[in-house]
Amino acid sequence: MPKIILFFCILFFLAGCNTTKLFYNFGDELVSWHLDNYFELTSEQEEWVEKRMRLHLEWHRSVELPRYKNFLIDIQKNAEDGLTMSELDEGFSRFGTKVDRIYERLIPDAAIFLTKISPEQIDNLEREMAEENEEMMKKLENRQERLQERQEDFWEQMEDWFGKFSESQRKQITKLQTKWFAESRDPFAERMERRRKSQPEFLALLRSTSDNKKLEKWFRQWTISWEGKTNSTRKARIFRNKKRVLQIDKILTAEQRLHAVRELDDWVEILEETIENR
Repeated sequence: MPKIILFFCILFFLAGCNTTKLFYNFGDELVSWHLDNYFELTSEQEEWVEKRMRLHLEWHRSVELPRYKNFLIDIQKNAEDGLTMSELDEGFSRFGTKVDRIYERLIPDAAIFLTKISPEQIDNLEREMAEENEEMMKKLENRQERLQERQEDFWEQMEDWFGKFSESQRKQITKLQTKWFAESRDPFAERMERRRKSQPEFLALLRSTSDNKKLEKWFRQWTISWEGKTNSTRKARIFRNKKRVLQIDKILTAEQRLHAVRELDDWVEILEETIENR
């Protein structure tokens, strides 16, 4: 998996969350540090990465954050009286568009960066990927432990957003979760499967070309294959997730929805402060 692009995208998504101020102050160094773990960057490469990231961060702050703010405000309006499938369709579509814009912004620079790496750096990347895969395989073998972690993370996020849940609500939602886990493929196993397929292709391409246009093309094909609208598995998963959101939404009380709206108020305020403090 081309983690370079994915890592950048995750960082930009976090920039819309409560790590915003820290991210915009140190995001260029964070990206450089992360890439150094994979490539052992030279000083020239490190300087280039940080310079380009500062430009992308400023673009994201000035262009994307106002869109994020408006997006959250629209979610607030819909959340107070419960959600509908059409509202979810619109929300998922708008979020997907935001991710697409980030991909399009970052792919050209990621491709240029990869034309600057040496054969030794590609070997280092391969070793790091192999170590990560080994760690993932260990986790893959312990499905029950991962399910427990997912369950704990789920309830932590739910209480952050909606406050406390009654015993009756917990039982209803836990029953739904048990059914969902039984119906769905293990997302961790899916991720491992994607890595097994994409990593050898990616490494072979790096060793065979220094043409940034070919690298751009590969990245775009990868995003269409794994993240795009033509991926039938992903489409089915998104539809399932929407249905699950609606099922949980029906269990929430008016007070819990109001709790979520207030949480969004905090996020909107953070975004406004970040946009203004350029």
